[in-house]
Amino acid sequence: MTDFNTEYQKLNEKQRHAVDTIDGPVMVIAGAGTGKTQTIALRIANILTKTQTNPSSILCLTFTDTGVNAMRSRLIKIIGPTAYSVHLHTFHSFCNEIILSHPENFIISHDLQPADELEKLEIINSLIDKLPDGAILKPWGDHYFYQRDIISSLQTLKRENISPQNFLSLISNQKLFIEKSAEIYQNLKSLRVSKSLESNVLANLNSLLNIKDLSTSLKTSLIYHQNLFDSGGYNVGAAKSPSINLKNSLLKFIENLVKDTPKQSELLDLYRGYNDELQARGRYDFDDMILFVIDAFKKDTNLLRQYQELYQYFLVDEFQDTNSAQNEILNLLCSYYDNPNIFVVGDDDQSIFRFQGASIENIFDFYKKYKIKPIVLQNNYRSHQLILDSSTSVIIKNQNRIANFIKDIDKSLKSNMTFDPDPINIIPVTSVLEENYFVSQKIKKLIDTGVKPSEIAILYRNNNDIEDLVSILKINKINFYLQSDQNILNSRHIQQLIYLLKFINDPTKTDFFYHILASDYVNFNSLDLLKKVRNIDDLSLNSKIKLRNIDRRLSLARKWLENDNLDRFFNKVIRKFKFLDYCLKSKDPQILNHLLTFHQELKRLSLDQKYTLDQLLLRLDSLSDNNISLAAPPLTENLDNSVQLLTVHRAKGLEFEYVFLIKVNDKKWGNNRNMSHLSLPSGILKYDIVGNISDQNEDERRLFYVALTRAKKQIYISYSTKTDTNRELTPSVFISEIDPKLIETINVPTDTQVKALSQFFSKVENENIDVDYKKYLTNFLTTKYQFNVTHLNSYLRCPFCFYHQTILRIPAVKDKFSSLGTAIHNTLSFYFNNQSSSLNSLIQNFTQSLYKEGLNKKDFDESLFRGTNILTDYFNQHSDNLCQKIKTDYDFKSANLHLNNIPITGKIDLIEYLENNKINVVDFKTGNPDGKYKELSPDGDYFRQLAFYKLLISLDTSFSPHFNSGIIDFVQKSKQKNTLIRKEIVINPEHVEGL
Repeated sequence: MTDFNTEYQKLNEKQRHAVDTIDGPVMVIAGAGTGKTQTIALRIANILTKTQTNPSSILCLTFTDTGVNAMRSRLIKIIGPTAYSVHLHTFHSFCNEIILSHPENFIISHDLQPADELEKLEIINSLIDKLPDGAILKPWGDHYFYQRDIISSLQTLKRENISPQNFLSLISNQKLFIEKSAEIYQNLKSLRVSKSLESNVLANLNSLLNIKDLSTSLKTSLIYHQNLFDSGGYNVGAAKSPSINLKNSLLKFIENLVKDTPKQSELLDLYRGYNDELQARGRYDFDDMILFVIDAFKKDTNLLRQYQELYQYFLVDEFQDTNSAQNEILNLLCSYYDNPNIFVVGDDDQSIFRFQGASIENIFDFYKKYKIKPIVLQNNYRSHQLILDSSTSVIIKNQNRIANFIKDIDKSLKSNMTFDPDPINIIPVTSVLEENYFVSQKIKKLIDTGVKPSEIAILYRNNNDIEDLVSILKINKINFYLQSDQNILNSRHIQQLIYLLKFINDPTKTDFFYHILASDYVNFNSLDLLKKVRNIDDLSLNSKIKLRNIDRRLSLARKWLENDNLDRFFNKVIRKFKFLDYCLKSKDPQILNHLLTFHQELKRLSLDQKYTLDQLLLRLDSLSDNNISLAAPPLTENLDNSVQLLTVHRAKGLEFEYVFLIKVNDKKWGNNRNMSHLSLPSGILKYDIVGNISDQNEDERRLFYVALTRAKKQIYISYSTKTDTNRELTPSVFISEIDPKLIETINVPTDTQVKALSQFFSKVENENIDVDYKKYLTNFLTTKYQFNVTHLNSYLRCPFCFYHQTILRIPAVKDKFSSLGTAIHNTLSFYFNNQSSSLNSLIQNFTQSLYKEGLNKKDFDESLFRGTNILTDYFNQHSDNLCQKIKTDYDFKSANLHLNNIPITGKIDLIEYLENNKINVVDFKTGNPDGKYKELSPDGDYFRQLAFYKLLISLDTSFSPHFNSGIIDFVQKSKQKNTLIRKEIVINPEHVEGL
């Protein structure tokens, strides 16, 4: 152990209790800044210290990839390299690993692809079209009014593990309840304020509970009302008496059922149709991955038992936000034990990722199931007490808090910070322009006084809230990092590329031609462009030459469009028109990042060889029309010299010395109109009170609470009193909920508006100050890059090629030889997994695989002929002597292997299982084996590849077999020997060390 004892001594009493309670179920409620990540990491270290547990027998699940990386980094500091052997996953990555490790148990194949957002929209629209006229979800004025709500509802149903059959049952129960509660509803409605009001309301509640055949979900919801009333929950933030509030909640509960059930019945039909259409198209939802694993665990007890035996300890971070499907995975894994070693950490006040009403669901369910008292962490190591008191004064207005349902829960936070606090600064301004000016000037002052830019964060509700502030930060030369995926369709450079593609596709659209001439990568003389637009022929010689060159390139491009598949055509275009050169020469790596994202999308679509440029352009227009982003991931993270710009959702789990919370206006923060017009039935959650809490701001209040608790030293909350059109605006209700004794209102000087206007019209001198190549490459290599033997061989052959192909990832087209190799590899995987297959089925599989490579007709025909001969020879020579126990395409990516803190990975073509727990590692080679002796020598690429695989196996603690030898299996006959060559190589320890 590296620093375990030192770090353990720093724990407070409750943290030690959580760390030391190793066995059995444990629940920790960890308020903001109470050191939950450290507590989890030290608990893992303590398990390894006090028990003989293998690190790979510990499964830690968290909500995001960021959470996984943070936990891994913390563990490395405490227990060193052993941290790489602990299984840290998101729920999705864990399920994906199970699917990849056991493909025979799942319907997902190489041909099944996840449905993208546009495809989901198209499916829903087609299903809406089939609804009868007069259907509620197909309103007369706008047939697609419920389109987004339907998609969101189906996503929620899947995440909460509600199948169409379960959904039908919930709806049927509601219909029965509506029928039987009609008379009780009228009785409740007639009740007036009197001495007997409380007893009368409770009597009617009791009548509802005694309805015959009342479903468990509805009964649970009604009991929830009873518990909330008994615990005083209806007293919190309530202007009326608890009895009146209970009565109104019960009435609203029944009214919502009457209103929503008919819509839900139609949604059920759409749910069934949606799943059927996904299957027909060979698609699946991202959330289906978890459902697939749940289904496999329930159907195959051996598969479930394998993972139950693998893991002895389970830990779950951000427990409040895990959904029902994810929890079902956890429940199945723990079902083998009567008293499982499961440790969960969460905070209902920070539940911001589940749908409305789900904030206490997991914590309350865990409490009821295991009947244990939660450990509540209260010592805050982030913020001073004034910030904690201000955030508490807001969040206690929520009724739906675990403290209202579990007795003796004290969630008040106590600061460990000793410096003198400043009050919360509230800054009212007359316009957004003034707000942006104030924020930028205040940040400049903070940086000038020595505050690290990375310790300053601007937080906002929605992504579009930051757009107008970005340009002001650039004007002020304030470095920033915008932590959001960028929609490349809004990028000027991608729009210029699309204009080029549109003109090639349809030369009659002359407007596109002028857009091409105006593009940055063409660099056409601006005066000559104006002359060209006005049909003036007096152009400079240089411009005339450029025009002739452009015409020639356009003519060539139209020929490529006729003869090449879309991917090859695109790669020729970006090179011939110098667009790629322009991107590579740009000082802004974001431009290249956008091009790579565009190319990846195009490559994905062109897997269908028949996919055309016309289809691509129509798709891009549809994405824009439907406000669907084609997102490029952020390039950099946590730059020390950059102010952080992020939504409050993205800020979850982060902390900053100074937090600016902008545009905190009513309707944006609280009291915002519920955008969803489609509610789901009672019973989606076990403890469902959706729509029963009188305060509809509870979800938004939790988000505001998360925003406040990101700050260590100071919070600035700003809002505008008027819109750009001079309409009056009001501040958010949450500002008024902060204890007035803890705030100070800052009035901006009267000349701020004039200064803001002057600044707004200033020129942005440097548009690329937020990122540069050095930081981009450093970040890529330290956070996103995994080293493999192909990269090693590439670097040894040509460092320059390695840099362009692997690091910059410049778009490139596979040649026909690489495409042939890919198709043969896919077919051999199919063959070894289906060893009884006939030669005809192999050739058929090969033809389909080759077709997906998108070769032109000439190359396809040549490759088909050559590949058929290769596979025929291979089948004839090996069909009677195949190893029976094998695994194909074994991928180490999910094993998270490291060598001297360098992430490494690899993928083995074929593993042959031998006796005595030994294996042979086989790699297929499609080239001519003659003259490959150098590659097979200890300094050769092939030998190095096998040595690297042995290294991976030795580092993977979950991989039990021992490496026997490596085999290079040439699938093409030797021309010299007229036979297939299978070269077995013994890899010694010194060969691995030589890497």
